[in-house]
Amino acid sequence: MTGRGARAISEAMLAMPRNQSSLLVAACVLLSPVQGMADEESPLRAPRYVIEAIRIVGAKKTKSYVIRRALTVKVGEGLAVDDPRFDASRFRVLSLGFFSDVQLRLKKGSRRGLVVLLVQVKERGTILLSDIFLGLSEATEAWGGLGLAEKNLFGRGIGLEGAFVFGADPDVERGALQQAYWLRLSAPRGSFGLELNTSFLYLDGSEFFRQAGSERTSTPDDFLSVRYRRLGGTAGVGFNLGSISRMTVDYRGEAVEASVPRGAVWRHPSGRIDPIAFDIMEGNSVLSLVSAQVEFDTRSDPILPEHGWILTLGMDASTQLIGSSYSYLKLSSSYRHFFGLPWRRHILALGLLGGVIFGDAPFFEKFFIGDLNDLVPSRSLGLNFSTLPSRDFFGTSIDSMRYEDLALRATVEYIIPWFRGGEIAYSLDFFFRVGVIFLASKEDLMVRDRALGESFPLDLTIDAGLRFDTRIGIFRFSIGNGLGRVPF
Repeated sequence: MTGRGARAISEAMLAMPRNQSSLLVAACVLLSPVQGMADEESPLRAPRYVIEAIRIVGAKKTKSYVIRRALTVKVGEGLAVDDPRFDASRFRVLSLGFFSDVQLRLKKGSRRGLVVLLVQVKERGTILLSDIFLGLSEATEAWGGLGLAEKNLFGRGIGLEGAFVFGADPDVERGALQQAYWLRLSAPRGSFGLELNTSFLYLDGSEFFRQAGSERTSTPDDFLSVRYRRLGGTAGVGFNLGSISRMTVDYRGEAVEASVPRGAVWRHPSGRIDPIAFDIMEGNSVLSLVSAQVEFDTRSDPILPEHGWILTLGMDASTQLIGSSYSYLKLSSSYRHFFGLPWRRHILALGLLGGVIFGDAPFFEKFFIGDLNDLVPSRSLGLNFSTLPSRDFFGTSIDSMRYEDLALRATVEYIIPWFRGGEIAYSLDFFFRVGVIFLASKEDLMVRDRALGESFPLDLTIDAGLRFDTRIGIFRFSIGNGLGRVPF
């Protein structure tokens, strides 16, 4: 192929969507001889152009500089139509959460060798119903609350979120009404994806601890409550490490007050008596910790991924050196991999979550059974409203585990896209998920008072239902969500 022919093809590619231009490059590779061609004009490498300008189309509310800041390319830089920064830029703009669709194209510039990068966006609703807290249990007659978020305040990328939850007086000894309030403000600043954030939390809780009965029961009379309050907040910063990686560092400080019943014991049906480990200090204490989290993300879309993976590594460190009454190290990780299947765009997702705590963490910082098992109510803004144990399908010791320092969860999820597009409803998916969970304390694993198979605390978690992505938020209607919130 002559140099003039290669240039003609490259100019034709500028007028095409990126997926079509990529096919044209592939066709050149198959049809053109390689021998004797100049390297800079080889169809094996798409010609590079200099970005003359960046145009934003479709952003009615969002300020253009918010979008430009998320791009991985700037005016004056070189770019080819098959440059990986295309996908990276598109993903980062989508990750802002302000748009339901983002497309990048190159158009001819004012002269040969120059191009205009066209960023075409479709805005989505940014005032969201972020959480709905609602449930019933044997211990708490009812609880409820809401979370609201403005993800793009004044079109400047500022995030403002808030949530609250209330619970009725629990039918548990020493129990009292539970309530929590949470507020968060995030503000992006400058380049490198820098984001500043701060949050506030007030929580008045009444946690349940077993004092009688076997592990399998959830009768409120078998429990007693520990009254506690938490007041504090966080301050942190997030920034990009690379095209697919991001890091956040936070400091959290809280004043904690607890009323712990002295001499409380668990009287087993067999007659054995064990002291109750409440894992919180009596009276006033301080929780002070530093958190760091690194995220690697190659997903095709941050909300509706069809392929790619996301890996998150986290660390929380609390020590007396920074004024904390508690000393512990918490390590956690999560991984999800999405595979696009060849039939009807179905998706297979594999998930793995794990964590370990070294030291003496308060119970509310430990891994909770409801946060691992879809069939047990999860915590709402840090509050637990249920005495329900894990279902124990395998007949192990998992039903005695609630707040522990070792956790593992492995899941397989099958996703069937039913609907894409629309102005109010963006997508509708059916999903089915099944997995295995493990939750234990290090001390429990060392005790051998039962058969080995029964001592290893495993259980089955399962869920299926519909997931809606709408203009006012993402909603999930599922079997597990329903079963975990009604007493049976």
